[in-house]
Amino acid sequence: MGYYDVRNAKITILDMLKYDAIQDEDGIIYKDMGLYVQMLVPMQNSKGHDTYEVYFNDSGRIEKIVGHSGNSGFTGTKYF
Repeated sequence: MGYYDVRNAKITILDMLKYDAIQDEDGIIYKDMGLYVQMLVPMQNSKGHDTYEVYFNDSGRIEKIVGHSGNSGFTGTKYF
């Protein structure tokens, strides 16, 4: 199975509008998933990126971050 190459991805304006996503200057892709923001962070691992889900409360503060099981960074859930 191939993985999405975040490091070399370039999100176009049409992609941003279609997928409700943005990309910062470090190559991190942020996608609004409704209940959370998904982050694809470029990493030097077998996937080429780590995936995190960031949940916010009604006042905009981070409630928790969920790291996917295949991440080279943290996995599981961290509460704030």
